[in-house]
Amino acid sequence: MSELLLIKHAPPQITPEVISHRWVLSAEGRARCGWLVEVCRARGVTRLFASPEPKTLETAALVAMALGGSFRPLDGLQENDRTGLGFVSPDVLEARITAFFEDPDAVAIGAETARAVLARFQAAIDVAVASAPGEAIAVVTHGTAMSTFIAAHNAIDPLSLWRDLTLPGVAVLDAATYRLLEPLIPHPDAQAPKS
Repeated sequence: MSELLLIKHAPPQITPEVISHRWVLSAEGRARCGWLVEVCRARGVTRLFASPEPKTLETAALVAMALGGSFRPLDGLQENDRTGLGFVSPDVLEARITAFFEDPDAVAIGAETARAVLARFQAAIDVAVASAPGEAIAVVTHGTAMSTFIAAHNAIDPLSLWRDLTLPGVAVLDAATYRLLEPLIPHPDAQAPKS
C-alpha cells in the first residue's frame, strides 16, 4: 500500500497588510521544516508536490532540498479562495470557517464554496497520485482545503480536523482510497492554531 502524506505548511510570517495567499514562512516556520524532513524520510517519501502559494512552496522546497530531491508545484492544491476577506481576528476567521464547513454550497469565506474547494483539490490529488504509482508522496497544502478533502473520504468532522492541525502537521492516507491510516501527526512543539 502506498502512502499519501498531506502536510499543512509550516508557520508563516503573518503580515496583516498582505493577503494570506502571499505570506512566506517565518523563521520558526523554516526551522520546523527539519521535522518534516524526518517525517518524510521515515515514510519513504519519493515525490513532493505543493500548492502554488509562497508558504507552501517554501515548505516543500526546504524539505525537498534536505531530502536531496525536488518538488512540483501543482495548481488546485491552494487554500480556499479568500479574495476580499482581508485580515481578520482569529475569532472572526474561525466563525467564517465554521460556516464554510457547515454549508458546503454557500460562500462563507472569500469567493469559493467548500464543494468547489473539494472538486479542484480532489482533481489535483488525483494527478499527483497518478504521476507516482506505487510511491509514497507528500503534498504540502493548507488546513481548510486539506480538512475538506480528508473529511470527504473519512467519517470525520472537517471543522474538528481543521482545529487539530498544527503548523506544520501531517495526515497519512492510503494513496488508493484516501482513507486515514492513523491519527494526525502534530509537530511536537506546535499547538493547533486558529488560523
